Amino acid sequence: MKKYIKHPDSGTFPVFASGWPVILFLVLVVSCQQESDETRDNYLVNYRSLYEYPLETVESYLVDLVNEYPEAANIKDKALYGVQLYYMTYQTHYRDSVVTASGLVCLPTSDEAFPVISFQNGTNTSHANAPTQDLLNMNYLMLELMASNGYIILIPDYVGFGASDNLLHPYYHRTTTNNAVIDMMHAFGEMSLKENIRAAGNGKTYLMGYSQGGWATLSVLDEIENGEDAGIDVVAASCGAGAYDLMTMASYLLGLETYDSPLYLPYFIYSQQDIGLLQEPLDKFFNSTYAARIPELFSGDYSNGQVNAQLTNQIADLVTGSLISSFQTGPEFSRLRELLTENTVGAWNTNTKLHLYHGSVDQTVPHEQSSELYQDFINAGAGTEKVSYYELPGLDHGTGLLPWGILTLDWFNELEGK
Repeated sequence: MKKYIKHPDSGTFPVFASGWPVILFLVLVVSCQQESDETRDNYLVNYRSLYEYPLETVESYLVDLVNEYPEAANIKDKALYGVQLYYMTYQTHYRDSVVTASGLVCLPTSDEAFPVISFQNGTNTSHANAPTQDLLNMNYLMLELMASNGYIILIPDYVGFGASDNLLHPYYHRTTTNNAVIDMMHAFGEMSLKENIRAAGNGKTYLMGYSQGGWATLSVLDEIENGEDAGIDVVAASCGAGAYDLMTMASYLLGLETYDSPLYLPYFIYSQQDIGLLQEPLDKFFNSTYAARIPELFSGDYSNGQVNAQLTNQIADLVTGSLISSFQTGPEFSRLRELLTENTVGAWNTNTKLHLYHGSVDQTVPHEQSSELYQDFINAGAGTEKVSYYELPGLDHGTGLLPWGILTLDWFNELEGK
């Protein structure tokens, strides 16, 4: 028997009925919470131990996982370490200033050196659902426990959550997202040199993310390969169900009569306003009833489901008629089109092994976002030995999450020869 927690991108994730929330709460209570007293480095601000999963706890959880999802057997069989969780704060650039961001660091309880996996999560509107604030949420627990397979897991909150929740999250903004993810990797490099930190990175990095996180993962990979030298060696990247071409995604949404995740377009437009990149008022894009609600809905006090419930799934009721009729060519929407284009992630002749995954019946983010991107990569010269596309039969945006995660972690283990 299992119950479900709502996934930030409208899916569900199982909580197994074997007493784990109670056990993990006890682990949390007895663990060390002492702040580090290290001198601040170029990126690292501070870190503190949260709690530890003993190997026995990891193994018991993974037994339950395999009972529900037999395809996770390889992950269970490769659990060799307990897992120590840390809360880390670090400096990152936001607009024209430096802000303090935060994230989870999950370490194998060993003195060895391990590969790093950076996980980018999907759409979230609630401060309470950020990775560092919702530690026992099963959306993140599987990734935390993956450290038992011999990986260092980094899970950034993104700007707008955790230590920076005084800011509105700059939703689908490439520069801010790239900075938050890459700067956390550098901050961990500094953290790993501290005397009380046992595990260290071995110089190899993997990237993975789903939905907004799939887009973020590809954007970060692009920045590492084609931007300024980040000094990061990415072995492989896995992107699940991302909206990569934002103009095509917006056109798709505006062409529908109903859409069950109406928060996406308001989130993007409102955050672009907040970051100072879009000057037009909200009622230029949204009908007045909903335009007036948007600032409160994205205050961080509401979950994705609560935001969607206070909007409407009727597109003609949500957005203005002029946006529907003139979005593609109207000069009054040229700035919006520019921002969608600037934050689109396209293909290039990548040097990194890249897997793209997408549910075949995904109506939230159509699978063509991934299948067409795959073809663009091939046309750019990447080649099938580097880039692969996997359609997940019969799965939608929510139900594709866990199968994508298991496939990704199995692939990483294969590449590591585990």
